[in-house]
Amino acid sequence: MNDKTALLTDVLRANGEEHLFDKILQLSVHVEEEPLVIFGCKKVEEFVQAIHEAQAKSAAPGGVPLPPNPLSLPGAVNVQNFKQAVLEYARAGNAQAALGTTCLPCTLGQFGHEFCSLATLDLHPWTQRILAIGGPKSLPIACVWRAKVAADRMCLRATSSNTLESAVRHPNSLWG
Repeated sequence: MNDKTALLTDVLRANGEEHLFDKILQLSVHVEEEPLVIFGCKKVEEFVQAIHEAQAKSAAPGGVPLPPNPLSLPGAVNVQNFKQAVLEYARAGNAQAALGTTCLPCTLGQFGHEFCSLATLDLHPWTQRILAIGGPKSLPIACVWRAKVAADRMCLRATSSNTLESAVRHPNSLWG
């Protein structure tokens, strides 16, 4: 695959959530009305380390306080609770719960909300401070995918594959 497409199986394997494959394929049958936002984790550990560094610098004598944390992360942030917090932040208020730390099922209206939330998080002062400390080594935290549009239907099953296409790709962004 290239940087514009990926296989769902590869994304799930990299995220350690292969067990979600059948459930995501089931949901993809209705993807025209209920798209799926798929997160392929990349440099989450590096970003979490940058959060720790920023917290330490902020707490040091003369340190500048961090802007408010938009993700409602606990004080003891780790990779797992960070990934969960990102999906919860992006999830539209009344959308279905996330499937693991990989998939956000949603309606078409919620799909737009979720992408606006991701763009907002990218520009949030807290995120920008973390990025100033972590630098480019902490980007991207994830690639964001959606079911590839098939000629006959938007559906993973329609093409008898599990191909995803890039939903958002911005250089120097959380969502590479």
